[in-house]
Amino acid sequence: MTKNQVKQAFQRGLGRGILAVQENPKRYRELVLWACGRNLSFDTQCEGTRAWYNYQLISCYPDNKEFLELIEQKLQDKKPDSSWDYLFFPELLMYFAMDGNENAAVALWDKYEELFSGLNSFHRSSPIKRRTVECFENLCIALSWDKENYFRIAEDIGGLFLRSNQFGAWDFAWLYDSRPREFNSELRRKSKSSRELSAFFAAFDDRKKEMKNWSANRAGSQMPKEGRALSVYLKRNAPELAASFAEVYLSQKNPEERAKALGAFSVCPYPMDPSPTMKDAESNCHSLRSAAIEALGEIRNPEVRKYAWGHINDDFDGMLPIIIKNYMPEDEAFLRKYISELQVDYSCKTGWHGIHLEILDLFDAEAGIAKPPKSLLPILYESTLCSFCRGTVVRLMSKYRMIPDSMWKELLFDSNDDIRALADSHFRRSISSVEKQKPLGK
Repeated sequence: MTKNQVKQAFQRGLGRGILAVQENPKRYRELVLWACGRNLSFDTQCEGTRAWYNYQLISCYPDNKEFLELIEQKLQDKKPDSSWDYLFFPELLMYFAMDGNENAAVALWDKYEELFSGLNSFHRSSPIKRRTVECFENLCIALSWDKENYFRIAEDIGGLFLRSNQFGAWDFAWLYDSRPREFNSELRRKSKSSRELSAFFAAFDDRKKEMKNWSANRAGSQMPKEGRALSVYLKRNAPELAASFAEVYLSQKNPEERAKALGAFSVCPYPMDPSPTMKDAESNCHSLRSAAIEALGEIRNPEVRKYAWGHINDDFDGMLPIIIKNYMPEDEAFLRKYISELQVDYSCKTGWHGIHLEILDLFDAEAGIAKPPKSLLPILYESTLCSFCRGTVVRLMSKYRMIPDSMWKELLFDSNDDIRALADSHFRRSISSVEKQKPLGK
């Protein structure tokens, strides 16, 4: 592989990047250093940080001192700004620490003490306080791979609750919810002899009650009045009411009010003759035109499909989602060419991520498409920067038996946990199948 191909593999989290470095570590050393200096995940909230992937790259080198020093320096220099970096760099150091590297553990705890000291110095709410809390929580999540580390952190946070009413359980909800149940069970037993741990659990018990009350109130709350929230409600809870809201839309004469009424169909499909909505998609009123195009994107209808193809040259970006929603087999070649040429980068200026998601929706049973465009799946696999989306692509390729033998090995090293698990299961089944075919006594 060329260095540029390997770099692209790193950016996507493809297993072939690790395989290339395993085969020729010296050739790609500078690229691995580059990758370890930044969080390459496209959507960290969905994907995670890919720290496991980066650590596999580092593990290709017997002497990892240079990598460790780089990561330590990156964390040391980090101010409380990008909270995801406070998950990525600590998680990378966590893997070093799990392998017994004391320097990595010291670097983590030094940063912990720095941020914790900052939290103790806040006397009022501010943007920097909010960022510091988020960064501190992410650092705590990385540190809490070890049960004893978690117990120390929980005691510190409980002490923080006792000293200041500025902080509460909601500030550390992700930390608490992400820990294994046995961690919290054992910690609760320890809280009987610790004032700080008692305060920690009292805060989270109160949060649990708040969540229960909120759920009860939400279940008994009234239907949202307008907009996307109303549309989601109609689709999920009351599709039988959609027709009455369509009548409200049709009764509106003022373009702005008409656009507002169409908000009920930004998610829930418009249930009546789409002709008025197609007409509104050509309105001189920008808000009405936008609302109409958005609503048409939720309708699967031959006339809507015909309309979109008729206006594709006038408004490509607006008509493309409608065409995808109304996919027919004869569209496959067009979509294949389009997504093959679509620029995919972190800025997402081309809207590639949304387009990929719309294409993947065609494979959902609710889409009602008998023959979805399977030839697009390998293109999505190669191009997407989102390893979470790639997980869906790989599951579909596996379902349709589209994964060649040569590809399964790289899936073992993918940055996506679920993809690695699928590949591991594939190889275990293969081994089991071979064992069953052996003659008895052999």
